[in-house]
Amino acid sequence: SSNASVLPQPATSAARLTPAKPAQWTHRIRPHRRTLLYIIGACCFLLYVFANEVGTARRDLGYLLRPLWDRPERAFEVVPHYGRDEALSAETFCGLHGWNKRQGAPPIIVDAVLVSTEIDMLEIRWKEYEPYVDLFVVVESNMTFAGTPKHKYFAEEWMDTLRNRFDFIPRDKIVYLAIDNLRPNLPLGSFENEATMRERVTQLLHAQAAEGSIPPGSLILHSDVDEIISRDTLALLTICQAFPSPLHLNVKNYRYGFSFPLADAGYWRPKVITHDPAATWDTLTYGHGRAADVILADAGWHCSWCFRTPEEMRIKMLGYSHNDRLRNRKALLDPVKLRQRVCRGDEPFGMLPVRAIDSPLRVC
Repeated sequence: SSNASVLPQPATSAARLTPAKPAQWTHRIRPHRRTLLYIIGACCFLLYVFANEVGTARRDLGYLLRPLWDRPERAFEVVPHYGRDEALSAETFCGLHGWNKRQGAPPIIVDAVLVSTEIDMLEIRWKEYEPYVDLFVVVESNMTFAGTPKHKYFAEEWMDTLRNRFDFIPRDKIVYLAIDNLRPNLPLGSFENEATMRERVTQLLHAQAAEGSIPPGSLILHSDVDEIISRDTLALLTICQAFPSPLHLNVKNYRYGFSFPLADAGYWRPKVITHDPAATWDTLTYGHGRAADVILADAGWHCSWCFRTPEEMRIKMLGYSHNDRLRNRKALLDPVKLRQRVCRGDEPFGMLPVRAIDSPLRVC
């Protein structure tokens, strides 16, 4: 009787009706539970790190997981860009690029650009373009893209004959449009005003084409004010023909100044479009997105955040369409910290690098 208490008790009727789980089932589920715990732990860690920056946490978490939900841009077909050797004939020079020598008169070249506060950059751009561009189209507003009031900086410089910085361009070559009815105080991250201004550029190009200033065969440059196409590229487009339209123009990236190149494959958004009224699409539509699969290498420069002072940078950070990057991070606007990021060469908003996703130009 002393040993009876340690003997196994008889199974109840309910227990007898429930089959025992195989041992391997328990071992099979544990690794999945462990993986789930790792995922939950990682998410908790990220939420802890960004606890006081909910908007930024959502943004950065999206960037961290971007390889899971996004894919790189499809690669471009890259056209090498050869320097002009005066000993080469135009036929040979154009043939190096797979194009033909242009027949007849050089094309009309149109530069269309939006301007906010980047008057220094516009001056650099136009001095590079002056020998080749025939029509300079400028659109600016009394508001930033974010809908906050600002000066019409270009108009102030251009209209003041005593200090006209742009007197090297004949006034009849400049077509200017001021917009005074953008939407004020847009939500953070809104692109509405930017889209409106690009639509106005399209309307202005149509008006110039109707007046005969942009005849068929004209070349229209699509690039933001800090994306500058080189004279060598403009000369090449003038000498040659039979290049595709649209043709994207690869520009080298710089940050904070032309002395600070970025070690990447460059920027692909600038492009040139040949105006063709008979085309199945509107060749006068002004855009900044991808429009083709062919790109000309080494076509110019993209100098991002190239301003004289941190205060000019602060104005840009607050006023452009990506101002949602400041959500819950007003410390980014602190002049001392901003200067420190500039001196280190860091991205102004502390964004995570996504070059592998953004750049479709890869060296094999």
